[in-house]
Amino acid sequence: MTVLVQAQTFQVVSENYADPGLAIDTVVISESVSLILEPREAVPSAALRDLWMSWLSGHFAILLPSLATSSSHPPETPDDQLIADTIDFVRGALERGLPEEAEAAYVQLQELARTCRLLLGLVSDLGQDNR
Repeated sequence: MTVLVQAQTFQVVSENYADPGLAIDTVVISESVSLILEPREAVPSAALRDLWMSWLSGHFAILLPSLATSSSHPPETPDDQLIADTIDFVRGALERGLPEEAEAAYVQLQELARTCRLLLGLVSDLGQDNR
């Protein structure tokens, strides 16, 4: 069975131009992550994988500055170290881009989407703590 996917339009922010004060649209990020993580019987096309990577790159461009600012000092706790390691993982994955092989690229997109969901939760929690 083939699942048709309608790609919706999301605004994508370039990491080079991300404003650290930019409001985080949790609904848009959650919707795009959910779309990427929907179960599929076939590996999505290269064009769709590239689109999803651009979405995730934009989401990370918004999320990472909030986390990097809060953990700019050396990690003091295991949680701080986990956040720092996660930020390093994401930056490395974004720099390398998607693997050439379709299935490996799709798996990496799913890993990044799950990581994006996790970081969105952390950023949301930090925002509530600062209120």
